[in-house]
Amino acid sequence: MAFIFIKIFIIIFLSISVMIDFSAYATCTETTNCSSESNQFPDITTGQANYNTAHGYHAAGMDITSGDANSVLGNEAGKFITTGSYNTAIGSNSLSSLNSGNNNTAIGYNAGTSNASGSGNIFVGYNAGPSSGNISNKLYISNTTDDTPLIYGDFSNNTVTVNDNLVITGTFSDGNYTFDTNGNVSGLGTITSSGNITSGGSFVIGNANISESELETIDEVTAGSVSAGKAVVVDGSRNISGFNTLSANTIKSNTFEDSNGDRFLYKDTANDIVHIGSNSMLFYDSSTYGKDIMASSTGHVQIGNSLTDTTTIMGDLIIQEPTKANHAATRRYADKVSLMATTLDTRLPLYGNKHSLNLSSASTNNETAFGLNFVGIYDGLHLPLDFSFGSAVSGDYNMGKLSVGMSW
Repeated sequence: MAFIFIKIFIIIFLSISVMIDFSAYATCTETTNCSSESNQFPDITTGQANYNTAHGYHAAGMDITSGDANSVLGNEAGKFITTGSYNTAIGSNSLSSLNSGNNNTAIGYNAGTSNASGSGNIFVGYNAGPSSGNISNKLYISNTTDDTPLIYGDFSNNTVTVNDNLVITGTFSDGNYTFDTNGNVSGLGTITSSGNITSGGSFVIGNANISESELETIDEVTAGSVSAGKAVVVDGSRNISGFNTLSANTIKSNTFEDSNGDRFLYKDTANDIVHIGSNSMLFYDSSTYGKDIMASSTGHVQIGNSLTDTTTIMGDLIIQEPTKANHAATRRYADKVSLMATTLDTRLPLYGNKHSLNLSSASTNNETAFGLNFVGIYDGLHLPLDFSFGSAVSGDYNMGKLSVGMSW
């Protein structure tokens, strides 16, 4: 790019040199306006226009009336300039429509020919300039009339556009970036673009090398929604929807909710308890409570849902000692009850005796029961009655028995 502007400068410099050379042979009027032919400024009144220079055929002369310091070289170049000043036209018909614009420079046949009143433009090349209309503060370098010339510039915002390939044979640097022949760009400055930045390779930022396929994963991503082959970004509420299957070795979360927002899995980290369900089953961890505990928040746990369901327990089933009639019996409880029943003895007295008192005991599976029994016969009033009562104990449990009988 720097070479292009150097060449432009050389062209302008040589053109001005030619103008100076021609002025040496020019005919000057009123000592300030000079031309290669006499009477080239017929419309200038003394003192109204100064320092204009013209070389080349202009039918009936130039039309300048009050413009200053215009320099034209070529057939009909700048012919219609009237009040415009500080314009330079080199080449036949260059600036051929200009009348009131200022500070324009045109180099080349028909260069800048559409501009009539715009100012501050530079046109370089055969027919260089837009297809129509007035413009200001623009640069056109082209070999044809074109609204998108090979090189276009805008002096208002200091931008230059190359409307084709820019080929660099060596390296080019603007102080921040260095461009080499392999298409690489290096530098420490900031890259700013209001358009597209296109790369056929990958972007390297520090140690990160980002390929096109990787950039595609973040292109047109909708925050909060899962799309195939795209990165996942949470929305403003940090929510995401659309997962079909989520596979992970570890998921860290204290709460899981269903699509209705109802909690179905929760970890009470303060108390080390896991809740399952909205009216929860509770699971206490043995690391805190010494054993793994399953309980219910309502105090009622049911295993099975139908009378035909079966429950299989592997290993020992340990049940608390029953305290109510509907409590499940432990083996220890069953052993104690059977032992107490065994120690209750209601046999009649032996050898014609009328009364007997006996103490008995029984044991099994490390459980023991004791029984105390009294049996009697009453035959008064010639009533053959017998009666007995006994009491048995085993640990915290006891059992009693009373019976009355009649004989005949």
